[in-house]
Amino acid sequence: MTFQTRKKFLRQISVGGITSVGLFSQMGYSHKKKDRFYIGIQEYTFHRWLNSGKLDHLDYPALVKKELGISHVEYWNRPFGGKHTDKKYVGELVKRTRGEGIKNVLILVDEKHELDHASKSERDKSVELHKSWIDCANQLGCDAIRVNCRSGGDPDENLKQAVDGMGRVCDYAKGTQVKVIIEPHGRNSQDPDWLVRVIKELNHSHAGLLPDFNNFGKYDRYRAVRMTLPFASAVCAKALKFDDKGNEKHTDFERMLKIVHDSNYSGVISIEFEGHDLDPITGSRRTKELILRGLEKARTS
Repeated sequence: MTFQTRKKFLRQISVGGITSVGLFSQMGYSHKKKDRFYIGIQEYTFHRWLNSGKLDHLDYPALVKKELGISHVEYWNRPFGGKHTDKKYVGELVKRTRGEGIKNVLILVDEKHELDHASKSERDKSVELHKSWIDCANQLGCDAIRVNCRSGGDPDENLKQAVDGMGRVCDYAKGTQVKVIIEPHGRNSQDPDWLVRVIKELNHSHAGLLPDFNNFGKYDRYRAVRMTLPFASAVCAKALKFDDKGNEKHTDFERMLKIVHDSNYSGVISIEFEGHDLDPITGSRRTKELILRGLEKARTS
């Protein structure tokens, strides 16, 4: 099937419920249920446009709805430019997204201080910084913030540090709908066994994980996604590069979407395109087509 033929095919199947709004949590749905997933997008996809001034942070949600037909959006902390504590500024974003019929999903938080740092004083700083992102996410109506635990070191000691930092942020999030989810993003956090150990040790209602198609480093990405899905509050369909048939070069999306489909996960599957050879709109469209095709094949197999 040619790339253009696939595009026509996918436009036809996308009406069939795959992108319908599901519940943004793991609810034990049968894997045969159609309306379990919806497609979202991560703002980091547009980092070059944002950094160059081609795209304004406040205009991002309307852009992805218009150009990509996506109404579930994830944010990146840096384009807020420190205004995430400004309730008027965040309120403007709330107003714009409500006006466009857009659901705010989560915020990717890249802070300077790590939640799992070996130094308690550094963890203390990180906890305080992340509290303000919980407040921002809560005002936006997001269901999660996505955080790093990538200090590394001895896995057992690092686990204790992660549980301390994560636990305090999760405690702060109590009373809100916001979960704190760890993404695989370097060192021990790329090890799915370590991530699961952290979550089990935390045993916290507001803690979770982010399965990422392309971020588990040397570890088997398919096993890693399968292991972390039971604790997932979101799924990141990261794409880096496509071949001449439109397939992602590093990840077999059909195999990966089969794993997601056959799990009990129900919620957002978000595009995060990080390629440099395509503009972010084109790269996002191709990623969206792979997600739709993978889910349709999984659903009918």
